[in-house]
Amino acid sequence: MSDPRPIEKIALYGAPDRITDALQEALLERGLQVLVIVDDPTDIAARPGLAAKSGTPLQADSVARSVAGVDAVIVVLNSRSLPIGGFERSYDAIIALLEGLPTAGVERLLLIGEHHWLDHDDGLPAEKLEHLQHSLHKSPLAWTLVDAPGNGGTEPIAIITLQHYACSVIDHCLQGTNVKQRLHVGPRQQAEEAP
Repeated sequence: MSDPRPIEKIALYGAPDRITDALQEALLERGLQVLVIVDDPTDIAARPGLAAKSGTPLQADSVARSVAGVDAVIVVLNSRSLPIGGFERSYDAIIALLEGLPTAGVERLLLIGEHHWLDHDDGLPAEKLEHLQHSLHKSPLAWTLVDAPGNGGTEPIAIITLQHYACSVIDHCLQGTNVKQRLHVGPRQQAEEAP
């Protein structure tokens, strides 16, 4: 397997939000280019290294257009700025991203959110759950499911700062680690096989 291409430009879905804000700052501090994808790009203040574009993670064609030219995509599924809540909307977004990113030539995807559907399927639509797991399994993308801060672990959120969380997520993105796995970012790194 060839080495993955270096990551220099990263698209972020979910701004403004405390997690995307922390990710954005950490990316800019490292000298990386950041493309924030939002409903209204005029809401994002211009800064060196930061650009904004309109788009939604809920439609594959919008994803393909919005992320063209970036090396990786990070999506904060439970952001207060995205209309994605619960399994059904997460399902729609993840499927759209899995379809849209390969069209745009993007290989790396990190999905930050509450991935409780991996732990139990209480009341979830079995057909969609199976389709999502199958789609992730067969996807050519180097994806990672990242538990949102305070989710998926026993540590209180106070033990891990948002800055530490953002830096750790970015390290995993840049290093290409935990591909096709679920990752809990905490004081001690924990990764486990995902479907």
